[in-house]
Amino acid sequence: MWNNYTSKKSAGTGVFAKESEVTREAIAEVKDDDDNVVVAASPEEKREFIVYVEKRWDSGTGEALIDSKREITLSDLEREKTRFNREQSNAKAQSDGLASAIEDFKKL
Repeated sequence: MWNNYTSKKSAGTGVFAKESEVTREAIAEVKDDDDNVVVAASPEEKREFIVYVEKRWDSGTGEALIDSKREITLSDLEREKTRFNREQSNAKAQSDGLASAIEDFKKL
């Protein structure tokens, strides 16, 4: 997903966006006939978050489809980068080990 991020960003087909959603609707105050508050008023509550939005198209017709949206946090990005760095380090160690094995093999 992230290997094409820069080109998608440049083309405007992959972008981060802020979104929000209502987590609790506003409640209006309700009073009884004696003007006593039966239900206290409370404001609407919202949650803000960041999504990664990718444009999608039908491969057969080229028609635009509904955008793909994935909620993401900075922690998610950092964790994924750490994982890729670890895999890269492991791949380098494997490659170095194979280079050594190839040298030994060629000596025979």
